[in-house]
Amino acid sequence: MSAQIDRGVLARILWRSFFFQAANNYERMQNVGFAYCIQPALERLYTGDDLQRAYERHLDFFNSHAYMTDALLGAVVKLEEDVAAGRTSPEQVRAFKATMMGPLAAIGDSFFWASLKPFAAALAVAGIFSGVPWAPIVFLLLYNMFHLGLRAYGLSAGYASGERVFEKICRIDLVQFSDRSHYLAGICLGVASATLLDTTLRGPFALGQGLEFVVLVGLVLILFQSLKRELDMPWLLYGFSALTLSFVVGLNTFFPLFR
Repeated sequence: MSAQIDRGVLARILWRSFFFQAANNYERMQNVGFAYCIQPALERLYTGDDLQRAYERHLDFFNSHAYMTDALLGAVVKLEEDVAAGRTSPEQVRAFKATMMGPLAAIGDSFFWASLKPFAAALAVAGIFSGVPWAPIVFLLLYNMFHLGLRAYGLSAGYASGERVFEKICRIDLVQFSDRSHYLAGICLGVASATLLDTTLRGPFALGQGLEFVVLVGLVLILFQSLKRELDMPWLLYGFSALTLSFVVGLNTFFPLFR
């Protein structure tokens, strides 16, 4: 029976996970990063030839989302404890990694790259155009609150749950947040565009002054009807945005005397 993994070892794994992609390669992608992250646990559990074989099985092909990999690291550490104690086989560790890296990558890509980052960036841009100088700090705080929180929670939940870690990740419902954050990002970009146009084209007498509320109500109605009737919302938004932009630019083109 090998020593149990304590919080100090998990803390070292968490710290190393920030360098997870430092040694990516074309042949086996992120395998070196995974082996580097889990090294403190393997050195606690194995010695000699057993340690060498553990390193070798974690140098197999691996490719997933860097932020979601902490959950898999925690679960694999738990499995390695079982391997060291003779309760499971090393092949089960390999199979578990190969099975889980794809779903975790899909969730991480859709949540962080396609949802959270665009939403946080759009919120910051809307804040800057609205005269809020500390809006970029909001972007950093919002993004890293999820980024760092999911890293720490994933590692802890993975070690506590083992192979059932995916159930814990699914309870957070990141996919649903990803779907809804697209609408929030669109609203923020709409506010930012309207604010920028208002600031750029403003003159002594603004012919379109007072229409902002009408435009906002129209946008909200389109969003509501799109969700209710499952319409092709992207084309509706593009069309509405084009009409609004043409209207504002047209006013300032045909009535230059009022600017």
